[in-house]
Amino acid sequence: MARRRKAPATATPGGMSATTAAGRLTHIAMLIEAGGQIMLGTLKPITGAAIAHDGHKTVAMLRRQPGETVDALLLRLDRAIATAQSTGVRIDEINKASADVRYEL
Repeated sequence: MARRRKAPATATPGGMSATTAAGRLTHIAMLIEAGGQIMLGTLKPITGAAIAHDGHKTVAMLRRQPGETVDALLLRLDRAIATAQSTGVRIDEINKASADVRYEL
């Protein structure tokens, strides 16, 4: 039987290759499969927000850093979900203790 050649990675609209995402964002995948959701985009006035919600509560709210790629932001979100699930500590880079406005999904 002849060995097949691997297909080249295809680019997705977010800038990640299909092979880059496969197998690396396991906590995001598990969160979505369990009925949760993630949001990437603008949460005015914040551009570059990455938010994970497990269906009951928000588990992570990240702000995209200057020069950070979408791939790197998603990897950080995946790690933040893992931290929240294993320790119960939620990462919140968006809300500030002194702010009058609080963002939560």
